[in-house]
Amino acid sequence: MTWEILTGLMTLCGSLVAIFKIVAKLNRTLTSLEDAVHNLNESVSAQSEKNRVFYEKIGDHETRLSLLEVNEGRKEGN
Repeated sequence: MTWEILTGLMTLCGSLVAIFKIVAKLNRTLTSLEDAVHNLNESVSAQSEKNRVFYEKIGDHETRLSLLEVNEGRKEGN
């Protein structure tokens, strides 16, 4: 085996190690981002449920205010 072949093989191995290192970092980053998106989806779902409860309460208050206004109008009309 000549020195040129050995040098070529070492260069090839070094390049493969560098590529695998980049791929490993990319995989770790993508996994981290996937977890962050999953947590964000859970937070948005929880917040949507809280908002639904508040919207129901607000809708109920609007109905109650409308009934009170109608009753006050009847009292003033008598």
